[in-house]
Amino acid sequence: MRLSITYQVPRIPICYRFTVLSLLKEAIQLADKGYYASLYVQNESKMKPFSTAVYLRDFVYKEQEIQLKSLTITISSFDMAFMLHVFNGLQRLGTYNTFGEEWVRTDIKMLKEAEIHGEHAYFSTLSPILIENKEGKPVHPTEASYRDEFSYYAALRIRELTGREPYRKVHIEPLAMKKTVIRETNSTFRKQGNENAFLYFTAYRGQLKLSGHPDDLQLLYQAGVGKRVSQSFGLLEYIREE
Repeated sequence: MRLSITYQVPRIPICYRFTVLSLLKEAIQLADKGYYASLYVQNESKMKPFSTAVYLRDFVYKEQEIQLKSLTITISSFDMAFMLHVFNGLQRLGTYNTFGEEWVRTDIKMLKEAEIHGEHAYFSTLSPILIENKEGKPVHPTEASYRDEFSYYAALRIRELTGREPYRKVHIEPLAMKKTVIRETNSTFRKQGNENAFLYFTAYRGQLKLSGHPDDLQLLYQAGVGKRVSQSFGLLEYIREE
């Protein structure tokens, strides 16, 4: 399932991804406190069954903020229970106040979702894909290890969300991918005395081809792939099958 929600807001911080995640967590808690506890308290360290992407409309950067007309958040998951809770919670949140700004909801709707039937599918990124090695260093699509690292994260995502192994190894063929550097911060980082410092993530946007079992490709399309998927990384848009 996939939905989009649009807010009118004049400005947001440059580090907005955790703000979006906080909005979704508040919506889930508003819809069902028990479900929220199972997702973020009892299973805090487990992967979350969704991915997001944020589209900024008519925006300009100004120092440590982004001035804009509105933003649209796309939320995708294979988990119907999750999507029903987040949808119900967002419907109840007509406004959202954060960093001294009020986000005013102007639209919320379900989106059409593709069904993958073949073993080879082409995608574009709605949010950049973050792939890092065991040392936490970014891996680039031109590097020989990128394909293996991507397959590792794809298998990990499938294993964590379904409790099974991939039906077969997922292979990536990067087609036209460009580097994007994401700047973020969070409360843990600030508590360590890094109040004016940032976390930097090197991720990639563009088009790619995935090969694997159709059920595995469908899951990655719905739930995202790579690291930090619930923090607006790794959401894919279906283009076509081969």
